[in-house]
Amino acid sequence: MHYAALAQQPTERTHPDAPGLDRRPPGEILEILHRAQVAAAGAVADALPALERAAAAVEAALRGGASLVYAAAGSSALQAMADGLEIPPTFGIPAERIHILRAGGLQDLSVAREGAEDDAEAARRAAEVIAPGDAVICLAASGNTIYPVTIMEIARARGATTIGMSNNPGAKLLSADIPVLLPTPPEVIAGSTRMGAGTAQKIALNLISTLVGIRLGHVLDGLMVNVATSNIKLKGRAAGIVRRITGCDAATAEAALAQAGWRVKEAVLIVSGAGGAEAAREYLERAGQNLRAALAELSGAHPENANAQSKGEKP
Repeated sequence: MHYAALAQQPTERTHPDAPGLDRRPPGEILEILHRAQVAAAGAVADALPALERAAAAVEAALRGGASLVYAAAGSSALQAMADGLEIPPTFGIPAERIHILRAGGLQDLSVAREGAEDDAEAARRAAEVIAPGDAVICLAASGNTIYPVTIMEIARARGATTIGMSNNPGAKLLSADIPVLLPTPPEVIAGSTRMGAGTAQKIALNLISTLVGIRLGHVLDGLMVNVATSNIKLKGRAAGIVRRITGCDAATAEAALAQAGWRVKEAVLIVSGAGGAEAAREYLERAGQNLRAALAELSGAHPENANAQSKGEKP
């Protein structure tokens, strides 16, 4: 992109508080930077309808046995990694169903490879992982970065659903099946999109993945009922979740988790009277892995009342 055109993009323009920034007192600089971050976060609000559509596409892909793919470069890739790597432990979605395509690769994140974001051939090689039915989120602050744009075009040709995220209007990534514009104000440090633009991207990605986790039935009343239990802290969290949902004591929760292979959903159903891990799995299978629906079937209650009845409370 020609410099004159680049300079006109919102992410490259001069912020109103930038003049004289380096001469201000440290506390005042921090206040300016903080206000800019808050403004960037606020810019996500206009994108909520698009984020809902994006989450629906990701949900459909994962329900159908396909994958969620992220494609980005630079700081946008770091936001994608931060979101994608947390999905398996938070929601129990298999790691092999999440693919993160980063310009320059994932081998050595401490060193930026010059020219990686412009490497269309590397993008084509990375895109080989994309299959029909996948949901592919391509993001860049500019919205025109060669690496994610190339992957978006390949994904569309392969029958995947494309989600394009940009902080600038009129960008190439906004030609995706589901365009997501995050209209952040100019950066306090012009072009430093790891700041405002990056903050908005992180929020947007977190919103998509969290809504997907909820829609897939992996959250009940704000609790991670499909949390991975790979360490002592997470096993303690799992036991706490079982206790909060069922009202049982610690020993009962831990015994049920041990019987269920430390899977929270099955443990909750066991405590609630499912009769064993195999029966609990059958309830979940019939309920599409939705714990509230499985509890409803177990108790003969309406799904809205299942959680209260599992505790012996009045609905």
